[in-house]
Amino acid sequence: MLSRHWRPAAAGLSSVPASATPPAPAPSASIAIAAPSETLSSNPLRRVAFYFGLAFLFTELTGLHELASFALGFNAYLLYLVVPPALFCGLLTGTLQRTFRYRGPWYWLAFYAWMILATPFSSWRGGSLQRVVDARVDLIVLVIVGGLATNWKQARAVFYTIAAAAVVNLLTARILMKADEGRISVGLSGFDISNSNDLAAQLLLVLPFLLFLALGPRKNILIRIGVAAGLVYGIKIILGTASRGALIGLAAVFVVLLLFGSMRQRIILLAAGSLIATATLTFLPGQTLTRLATLFGQHDVEADESRASRMYLFQKSVQFTLQHPIFGVGPDQFSNYEGGTSVAAGKPGSWHATHCSWTQVSSECGIPALIFYISGIGSAILLVVRVRRAALQRGRMEIANACFCYLLGMAGFLVAITLLADAYRYYVPAMIGLAVSMSTAASAEPGGTLAARELQPG
Repeated sequence: MLSRHWRPAAAGLSSVPASATPPAPAPSASIAIAAPSETLSSNPLRRVAFYFGLAFLFTELTGLHELASFALGFNAYLLYLVVPPALFCGLLTGTLQRTFRYRGPWYWLAFYAWMILATPFSSWRGGSLQRVVDARVDLIVLVIVGGLATNWKQARAVFYTIAAAAVVNLLTARILMKADEGRISVGLSGFDISNSNDLAAQLLLVLPFLLFLALGPRKNILIRIGVAAGLVYGIKIILGTASRGALIGLAAVFVVLLLFGSMRQRIILLAAGSLIATATLTFLPGQTLTRLATLFGQHDVEADESRASRMYLFQKSVQFTLQHPIFGVGPDQFSNYEGGTSVAAGKPGSWHATHCSWTQVSSECGIPALIFYISGIGSAILLVVRVRRAALQRGRMEIANACFCYLLGMAGFLVAITLLADAYRYYVPAMIGLAVSMSTAASAEPGGTLAARELQPG
């Protein structure tokens, strides 16, 4: 049976009061759902889950555990300090039920389950099994972030945490910057965002959360100046990576700004865009500009070779998807399968990943897995769009601005990973979980600032 979640009133918003308790869970649920209006002071375990959950999110986004290991010379195991209390106390205070009241997490869980089903059919079962085991971290991210906020004050703290992570990302890029052949990267071997493309994709995701600090009336002018400086520098880093996918991602952010931004924001965008474009042409190295210009027909030997390689990998990933439509060639096995089949056919193999997250999923896990994966992302975005629409109707501009920043980050990031093999990383479950937290928190606001009519599979 499908149960309706928070039916909106005629004005587009639920009339459920802030003190109301959410719908009861299925009879099989063993842990009670905490009321959306619950305060941290009312439950010590909830307080522990919340603050350690924030610490976990910050640690993941900044790579703090890797930076600490690099600075100290040994593994500090920071994640082992923050994950157990965040997860355990969260489970005891209803995070599981809060998360899975929405469809997006169920879709991602179905994707993960399909990865498990695909493993016995993998071209290398051992390698696929390791990928499935590693992906348990993504499931933890989904549950912790999805149940993190139960009111808007907590949701605001989540946004501030991601904004702080964006600042650390910028500082990390500045301090550990490495420039090679006109491309900026982080000069730390094994670091999550050391690669130019990965660095650009993460900045596209987190920088809009920094923008959140400056949106809305009565914001301190010094904060706005600092945010503006951070955004300009962040865009400079993104362009400095010479990632063509990131450049297209920036264009997607521009489009979302035009579609969802206010008239004032659009005017500021056009003015800022002109200034940034001028500065880009003035200060970026010639090699960087040449590489980016290949998107518009200009030729560059390295960039042309890279494009040809990516096109070959994309075509092979589509071919493998059609040849193995149900379970793919095995989770995380595209590079091995492509290399092995090419060598067997007397051709040199590429032995590289797909460089496209969507065909990475379809070729390695099958078309059903891709459907679940896209459905989870689409469900999260639609949920945030509905919450934003409801917030605008109620005049809750901070909530509307938060949704706006979420959509900006997702637009740039999803376009960027179209040219990256990032399907199995924690970003997608984290953003699905964040959409759930935002919706739960908005529904606890006076007047019920939630327009989403989510159906929970049951």
